[in-house]
Amino acid sequence: MNRKSRPLPACVCAGLVLVAIIGAGHPARTARAQADFEGIWNYNVPLSTLARTASELGLTPAGQADWDQYDPQDDPLFRCIMPGVPRGITDPYLLEIIQQDHQIVMLREYFHQVRRIYLDGREAPENWPLSMSGYSTGRWEGETLVVMTTHLSPDNAMNIQGHPFSGEEDTYVIERYTRIGDELKMEAVIHDPTFYEAPHVIEFGWDLAPDAEIWTYECDPRFGDFMIEADPPQTGTDP
Repeated sequence: MNRKSRPLPACVCAGLVLVAIIGAGHPARTARAQADFEGIWNYNVPLSTLARTASELGLTPAGQADWDQYDPQDDPLFRCIMPGVPRGITDPYLLEIIQQDHQIVMLREYFHQVRRIYLDGREAPENWPLSMSGYSTGRWEGETLVVMTTHLSPDNAMNIQGHPFSGEEDTYVIERYTRIGDELKMEAVIHDPTFYEAPHVIEFGWDLAPDAEIWTYECDPRFGDFMIEADPPQTGTDP
């Protein structure tokens, strides 16, 4: 049976045009993954090995001035604000990775963080708002995943000790993930020329934990008040 074609409604046409425009903004240049990161991973690096003093980090005068004013009681974690990037990439909780051709999704048990790393060739939008996790794009170099994160909030910290992070336009983080057997290794290079004389390098790792489960993480801001009262930290000093 022949049917006469009918013109599409205006709203449908507009929708098709919008989809075309959006699709044109993110060209499909996805590179096939050379390594399998899928699964749940458990950290295998003692956090004590990540500790650095301000002198070891090489603060600029602006960075030192910010560190001198640092008050640990203002730590966003005490207000149940997730740590983000770069501080949160070394949190001692389970990490689940969902791997797709066009993106990698990292689900962290800590604060229920969800991070998307786009692999479709897009660039970070210029008008993207600053956030704790920023905007991450990635590419494959052989079996290594290389991730660049920009648009990072100045509310972030450099590391678990709370050293400052400027969040200026020229700050960014480059992470390199490589799987060796059942171990996932990461090297992160943090660029913050406003506060640091040279890029800061972090090395971290996880073991594959196929039987592990992501649990519910509950954050109670009253716990932060308890910790401060029990052990008042010193302002602007390294432990």
